[in-house]
Amino acid sequence: MQINPLYIIIFLLLSACSSESPITGEDPAKKVRPVKLLSVGTEETGNLLNYPAVIEAAKSSSLAFQVNGELIELFVNELQMVKEGEILARLDQRDFQAKRNSALTQYKNADAEYQRAVNLYKEDAISKSTLEQRKTQRDVNKSVLKSADKALENTTLIAPFSGIVANVSVKKRELIQSGQAAIVIQGVNGLEAKVNLPASIITTANRDNTPVGNEFVILEAAPDRRIPATFKEISLQADTASQTYLATFSFSAPEDLTILPGMNATVWFKDPSTINNRGFNMRVPLTAISTENDQKFVWLVNESTMNVSRRNIVVEVGVGKSLNLISGLQQGDLIVASGVSYLSEGMKVRPWIK
Repeated sequence: MQINPLYIIIFLLLSACSSESPITGEDPAKKVRPVKLLSVGTEETGNLLNYPAVIEAAKSSSLAFQVNGELIELFVNELQMVKEGEILARLDQRDFQAKRNSALTQYKNADAEYQRAVNLYKEDAISKSTLEQRKTQRDVNKSVLKSADKALENTTLIAPFSGIVANVSVKKRELIQSGQAAIVIQGVNGLEAKVNLPASIITTANRDNTPVGNEFVILEAAPDRRIPATFKEISLQADTASQTYLATFSFSAPEDLTILPGMNATVWFKDPSTINNRGFNMRVPLTAISTENDQKFVWLVNESTMNVSRRNIVVEVGVGKSLNLISGLQQGDLIVASGVSYLSEGMKVRPWIK
């Protein structure tokens, strides 16, 4: 009997398919994920609180001419460094100089008349009332001269301290009005972070445990840098709209960072209500915590196999980038600090290297 070649081909194809393993997708448990790891440690308590802040110069001055006149000399530009006593701008001084010269001449004449009157009075040649009239006239002219000197002096703006020119709002040949803002100078040796604190923070603090120790500033533009800061002062008058109190933290800019007023930042400091608590708490970063059905958990890493497993935890309610741990972990446990959304039970991970 002759066999149909078509059946032979079909038989061979079926045999080949049955002899091979089925093709499946990659086992997720075998995929190695790069993650940021964290060894859970302890830190001295007092919960660290954080609030948004705006950077300001510790020393700032808005300079204005105190007389009217035409601006004829402008010696600085914005972002220019200036030294204390340096001349920044000058108005046309001709009229002021003429008035000062006239006042000086009148004062000299009045003073000479008074000195003659003193001698005549000693010789009993004039009355005491005449002498007092000469003295009064001399004093009036002296006051006029002093005002003329001040007006002439006010035609020049001088840097009150060394710093940087933050703003120049006038131009040469512009007619300047008295009191018109002209130049803003900010000091460069000190900076301040201004934060608005709620009443709940103020009520838990007292004169002996205002924010002190562990304060630092993190710039929005440099989130990986902690800049040490010092609590300086707090307003005792609440803002009428927000009912918050303005607190000031002072700090110095690191040499490798350019920090300018107006930059956004975050100020971190120890909760005043826990200043005197000397216990120890473990903290877990928010980026490590996942939630399922109101249950918070982290991914615990087996250091020998580098496989992850879910570990339920309980944390304190709070604010900040990390929370106090109540239960679920022990000191030294290795957990995944970020990238948790891509993990599953038993998955293998490796340290993420930047």
